[in-house]
Amino acid sequence: MRVRHRLGYAVLISALVATSCTDIRDESPGASPPELPADAREIMSGEPYAAARWSVLVTDPGDGRVIYSNLADEFFFLASLSKEFTVSTVYSELDASSTLTTPVYSSADADGETLSGDLILVASGDLALGGRGALEGQFNFTQGAVDHVYADAIPGARLPEDDPLAGLDSLAQQVADSGITTVDGDVLIDARLWEVLDAQEGPVPPIFVNDNLLDIEVTPGGAPGESASLRMVPDTAAFTLENSVETGEDDSDAQLQVSADPDDPRVLHVTGTVPPGDPSLTVYRIPDAESWARTLFIEALERAGVSVSADVLADNDAAALPDPDSYADDRRVASIESAPLGEMGGMILATSYNTGANAFLCLLAADAGSTDCDDGLPAIRALAESAGIDPARVVLVDGQGGDPASATPEAVIQLLDFIQDQPWGGTFIEGLPNLGERGSLGITGQDSPARGKVRGKTGTKVGGVPGTGELFLTVQGLAGYLDVGDGRNALFVVAVSNALFPSMDGIFQVNDDVAAVAAAIQQELENQ
Repeated sequence: MRVRHRLGYAVLISALVATSCTDIRDESPGASPPELPADAREIMSGEPYAAARWSVLVTDPGDGRVIYSNLADEFFFLASLSKEFTVSTVYSELDASSTLTTPVYSSADADGETLSGDLILVASGDLALGGRGALEGQFNFTQGAVDHVYADAIPGARLPEDDPLAGLDSLAQQVADSGITTVDGDVLIDARLWEVLDAQEGPVPPIFVNDNLLDIEVTPGGAPGESASLRMVPDTAAFTLENSVETGEDDSDAQLQVSADPDDPRVLHVTGTVPPGDPSLTVYRIPDAESWARTLFIEALERAGVSVSADVLADNDAAALPDPDSYADDRRVASIESAPLGEMGGMILATSYNTGANAFLCLLAADAGSTDCDDGLPAIRALAESAGIDPARVVLVDGQGGDPASATPEAVIQLLDFIQDQPWGGTFIEGLPNLGERGSLGITGQDSPARGKVRGKTGTKVGGVPGTGELFLTVQGLAGYLDVGDGRNALFVVAVSNALFPSMDGIFQVNDDVAAVAAAIQQELENQ
């Protein structure tokens, strides 16, 4: 497996100048928009933000009028706001309504019910492979809580409700329906669509089953000190769990670690504590997605009544793959279609799914005829220029928003204005988080009068301060559309940089605070 490496994403850059944010005005000559609403100013002048800086720009897309502005022509770190550039480019270049086909081929003609050859699943970059409701054209994610893709990073994550193996089961049943009952050869995964990108959260391959995660649900015992119980999803022979988790005190937090045994990487040691009550969730990130998919596909074939002579736990043998141009239609024995790219992109935007955003970058590279994911960046930069953005006002380095991805608020507003005029613009806007209702904004503002009226992409970059337990916020951004009534949307960017919180819970506070600032602006404009 060839892997491209990325380095340096965890660096915190703090050499930024603090500014007072109680009087936000437009710096452009001859213009003096009013102060931000009092509710917004109260939040922005709070204790965590005493030395922070706020970047704000709100405009009327009808006439381009600047409504509120501060530091609008200065760079701020984009973090996951970069995903607005990535997803919009995929919609523009590949079509938000298009789907990806994942086929399965036989390497030889079957002799009766026996295939004396290999079955080969050819990866297409489909992020769900039939999971998340994709067989019904959907791309579901956990609502009202953190999706499982962040279960090892953010407390309170929950499993998606859909069967992650639905797509593999469908492919396996199609193989059985073709008349094959025995595979006297191997099962292979062809993941040559692009070179695996080694990103911040792990590898980004073109094959995904259950987001290439083993979910581990931990149910506490009845009293502190008692052993917890474990359940893995999906249930597979790929791994064995060694359980050393105990039940903690009533007011404790879940503290879970998962590590592979150095002598046997298929044995996972799960350690730590969980509080009494509801189950807690953590994940193990699969290091070899091809072998993971191979094992799960063989298990699906067995469930469908197709026996495979090869070892279910063997590694995927990429060296045995045929020439990529040799696959013939008459040897296609199964296939599934992905959900539309617009559904995939909506999940990426709503949950801020980093691996998915980088996979979108890789799809752009593949569309350009390259296996190097970085070759998707020219398409993103070209779209930005089509939106009228000065290339000197935006820096993009990947699909997800790794450092030093930056832009000015003015550049982001130009993108948002461009998006809403495109044929796929409605799909993009509907896929954004929505205050109190959807995605990363769905967990805040449920009681706000602005609920359902603030659609925007969140972007977060934080780091722990060693030895103090404090949280340093590099940036928390929010950019999108404010429904101000009568079918009108104001465009907005609100971002705070360089704030210090007393504990890691600050990650939730700053999400609430930035969303509340946007909500206060929305209410002010709606009620004018």
